[in-house]
Amino acid sequence: MRAFIAVELPEVVHVALEDLKVRLREAGVRASWVNGGNIHLTLRFLGEIEEDQAGRLIDMLESEYVSVRRFVLEVRGVGAFPNARRPSVLWAGCEPAEGPLERVQRAAETAARAVGLAPEAKAFRPHLTVARVKDWRAAGPVSEALDREQGFTAGEFEAAGVALFRSRLMPSGAVYERLKEFRFS
Repeated sequence: MRAFIAVELPEVVHVALEDLKVRLREAGVRASWVNGGNIHLTLRFLGEIEEDQAGRLIDMLESEYVSVRRFVLEVRGVGAFPNARRPSVLWAGCEPAEGPLERVQRAAETAARAVGLAPEAKAFRPHLTVARVKDWRAAGPVSEALDREQGFTAGEFEAAGVALFRSRLMPSGAVYERLKEFRFS
């Protein structure tokens, strides 16, 4: 199964992200937009894993996350990977990266390695993917649109837990199924 570990977002953040996507589209940005309810803060993409790996991950994450207290994150700013001149991903920022968020991300990475997955090649940069750009040459005025949205904020929210998701790729887009939720205290 294709899987990932992520923090889910409250409805108020989803609404603000939908408004952001509307403004970016109106500015002429051409991209494949992530379905609203599918936007989340990925802690670790796992790729294809076996059922037994998922079971071991659940056991490890349950024991690690039981002692984590709820914490506050803020959705603020926008950007593009690798950059606004040649974008492949458009995102909204999520911070702070250090402290509790760093701890829960590190636990996800440690559990992934413990079940036999290769270490994540890229450093963790907390972000919410709002769109994917297939061809940066045809993406339109991405840089200008992102410059206008630098003050974007969806406000603060309380991270109340983490979830392990299964991802199924369908012609209409990805469908996510929560396999296990790990609630913080």
